[in-house]
Amino acid sequence: MVSDLVGLAIVLGFLFGWNNGSILFGNLGGSGAESLRVAFAISVAGLILGVWLEGPKMYAGMVGSLAPSTTETALLAVLLTTAVFTLLLTLLSLPVSFSMVMVAAFLGASLSASIPINVERSAEVVIFWFAAPLATAVLTLVAYAWITRLVARFGLLVVDSFNRAGSALSALFVSYTLGANNVGLILGSIGVNAAFPQGVEVSGAVALAAVVGTAVSTRSSVSGTIGDRMLSLSPQGVFTAFFASAALVWVGTQFAIPVSMTQCLLGGMLGAAYTKSIAVLNRRLTAETVSVWVVAPVLAFLAAYLLVLI
Repeated sequence: MVSDLVGLAIVLGFLFGWNNGSILFGNLGGSGAESLRVAFAISVAGLILGVWLEGPKMYAGMVGSLAPSTTETALLAVLLTTAVFTLLLTLLSLPVSFSMVMVAAFLGASLSASIPINVERSAEVVIFWFAAPLATAVLTLVAYAWITRLVARFGLLVVDSFNRAGSALSALFVSYTLGANNVGLILGSIGVNAAFPQGVEVSGAVALAAVVGTAVSTRSSVSGTIGDRMLSLSPQGVFTAFFASAALVWVGTQFAIPVSMTQCLLGGMLGAAYTKSIAVLNRRLTAETVSVWVVAPVLAFLAAYLLVLI
């Protein structure tokens, strides 16, 4: 059973990287700020550093936090449910709220297995989910307004250099926080810790799978959904929203709270857009994405609950 859990964790790492390709490097490369090769290298470096340096902070993101313990059967249901939902939504070219699906599946499996759930801690996590996009929007709005005034003082060459540096640093920060929060959550779900046999090897395998998933992600799939299909923003607006989103995910990581980067990013981009008249807003895609964030966790909860019963 343990080998099955490790195998599923590796599969989840791949699916995570595939679905989050646009966030990890799609916008940086697609915008022309850097070549895809450079953008990929920056994102891989950030992802691996995040898993290595701060991933362990998320090991207690579910077991030991949302519930005092779990069973291998419940964990198997959680990983299977998360993998299926991530795969389906990726094939539908929709960004997955990966952490929300996994947490919902964990709560459903725990309830079905008669494992006591920490209601207070679960409520804290849910409240943070709602607060994080709002906080990202406000932070982005303030930062973007300040940056817009700042770059207006300089010439085109300086602004272009500033945009390139901002895009590269935001890509590094985003991939770092995703590696720490989301990949760390995957590792914690299967019990990886200091005492876990071959913990280093398993962590490396899951991180490598996420890298491979990112590599096969293309802009014709879910890549670009948040960046250029949903809302049109200036380069400063994009990297400001990315920085603010990564900051909120990093805060969540410090408290072992699983956080959705796509949720924060949408809030950040809308916050940046609020400073100007929005030229193009894909309302249908925005509504679809928000609907998925609501429906997917509910369905994941029910699916994991039923899997444990079976």
